[in-house]
Amino acid sequence: MIAAAPGRPDLVQFSNGPQGSRSKLWSRVCQYVTDPERRRLCINQDSDRRGSEQPGDAFPDAPSIDLGNA
Repeated sequence: MIAAAPGRPDLVQFSNGPQGSRSKLWSRVCQYVTDPERRRLCINQDSDRRGSEQPGDAFPDAPSIDLGNA
């Protein structure tokens, strides 16, 4: 759900975890929807409303694992 409040940034309520921004929703969900029909249904298509990706929006890269000589 996206909650809009006049004069304040929209807040996105994720199904799990804390609230976030429209750019976080795009970074974590919408950009990965590849099926055109499903992408059309994404509630966050307007790039002007979501803005640019902010630090912390995307999931962090997993740390590298040294497998040695496995």
